[in-house]
Amino acid sequence: MNKKIQMLLIGLLVPAAVLTLNLQGASLALAQSKLPEAVIAVVDINQVLQVSEPSKKAEEDVKALLKTKVDELNKRGDALLVEKEALDKQRAILSPDAYQKKLSELNVQRQNLQREFQVINGKMNEVLVGIRLRFREIIIRIAADVSKEKGVNIGIDRDKTVFFNPDMNITEEVLARFNKANPKVDIKIEETPPAAAPAKKQ
Repeated sequence: MNKKIQMLLIGLLVPAAVLTLNLQGASLALAQSKLPEAVIAVVDINQVLQVSEPSKKAEEDVKALLKTKVDELNKRGDALLVEKEALDKQRAILSPDAYQKKLSELNVQRQNLQREFQVINGKMNEVLVGIRLRFREIIIRIAADVSKEKGVNIGIDRDKTVFFNPDMNITEEVLARFNKANPKVDIKIEETPPAAAPAKKQ
């Protein structure tokens, strides 16, 4: 009976020893494949977008183009005012129906001008958003290059960081390189055809 118990104990100890060896081997393998130590850099992407020369130049160009479009609309608006004044002077010699018809046509044109302004303003905003997205991609690539040179393996946007060591901040270097790269953008908007005038009644 004692012999059977001894054999049983030996049978239990062997798997336990094998398990211990396996765990030790797994620990050794884990140690050998240990992840590299995290080296973090922080970049303020929004700051680069706001203060960089390429961003300022692009914004100025967009505003200049918007002003050109608005000036054109204002000229057409002034012409409508002249037509309205001329119509009012003719009111005494026009029938009420004729006067109201011409006045309605002028009002439709004025409303179309307002709509064109809203469309142009919206398109300009879309252009600005597109420029910022493109510049953001370039800034991220530059930040990745700077990080690689410094041995950094994790990059974080300043907006997503509560606090950090100032030595981690690479914003100024990224800004300098972005200004030096001076990426260009093609600023244009699709022309919006003027709304058709109301059809004349036969």
